[in-house]
Amino acid sequence: MSPRPDVTNRPRGWDVVLAIGLLALTEATVFSRASASGAREFYAIAGAVAFIPLAWRRRAPIVVWIISGAVTLAAMAFHGTPGPLALAPLIALYTVATTSPRRVSLAAGVITLIGVTVGVLASRQAEALAWEKFVLPLVVVASCWLIGDNLRVRRAYVAELEAKAAHAEADRAAERARAISEERTRIARELHDVAVHHVSLIAVQAGASRLLAEQAGARSDERESLAAIEETARQALDELRQILGVLRHDTEPKALAPAPGLRQLDELLDEVRRSGLPVTLTVDGTPATLPPAIDLSAYRIVQEALTNVVKHEGAVPTRVVVRHRPSDIELEVTNDGTTRNHTPTAEAQGHGIVGMRERVALFGGQLDAHHRPDGGFAIVARIPLGTATA
Repeated sequence: MSPRPDVTNRPRGWDVVLAIGLLALTEATVFSRASASGAREFYAIAGAVAFIPLAWRRRAPIVVWIISGAVTLAAMAFHGTPGPLALAPLIALYTVATTSPRRVSLAAGVITLIGVTVGVLASRQAEALAWEKFVLPLVVVASCWLIGDNLRVRRAYVAELEAKAAHAEADRAAERARAISEERTRIARELHDVAVHHVSLIAVQAGASRLLAEQAGARSDERESLAAIEETARQALDELRQILGVLRHDTEPKALAPAPGLRQLDELLDEVRRSGLPVTLTVDGTPATLPPAIDLSAYRIVQEALTNVVKHEGAVPTRVVVRHRPSDIELEVTNDGTTRNHTPTAEAQGHGIVGMRERVALFGGQLDAHHRPDGGFAIVARIPLGTATA
């Protein structure tokens, strides 16, 4: 493949249009007004030298400023007035102020002011000098520099804000990914605890059945089957404990109590009430025996929702509704807080909503977390039972 052409030194379209337009304006003005011998030729050539480089003013602002300034100073020295040529160094100075550091643009502005003063003094109108001939050019030059410098500062400020916003967005994405990873690890630990508990029961029951079968004089194949079940369960138990040891941090205490479920909601609400949060519980439908993983996740969702209320709203009236249905279980936690029109984020909610979403997504459910129109916050989680049961 042939290398791509370098386009960094090519003039921009709008700069080309600007240069051609100012050159055409200068040539029209010169040929309609200039009458002195040689003036037309001088301004025609000087206009081309001053304005054509403006097409590259963003690529080489200092060079363009020097060329246009020298041409304008020559016009003032030899013909008394720069005419339309004065636009070239003003535009060039403005470009220098917008693209160069302040010390560079300030030096260019001072040199331009000195050049204007020298040009006025060297003009053929020196015998009729008045203060207006100095003040007006100085004001115009200073205005061009100030406008350009302010635009540079504004662009730098906007670029800094955009960079900070990009970094903040990247940090939020990384923080959210970290929160999701931590929550998934926590869920995995809890589910491993549940699995270890059930596999332990299988091993114990298989061992007890094997002993009873031996005492009852059962056939050898039956005793061997029960022994195989017991051995397989114990091997699975050892492997699960090894996996759980990898997932659990050394600083975390081992879970000695059984995994909680919705049957422990009353105890959870009593604990929350003692912390000062007025909360009520409503149960709709007939409570059924839930799969342990769903039972644990439902309990954790309510626990995290109440924790968010205490943390972000304080002691506000809160309601917990548990709806038991044949196809799913729905959990609703609402409060009468004062927050409005605020999108919950992982940082604002302490990763609580992120964790709840992960728990619901584990079973193919849905989570809706939103601000209520009359104030407060609502969390509604629906966990289907069909997949878990199957």
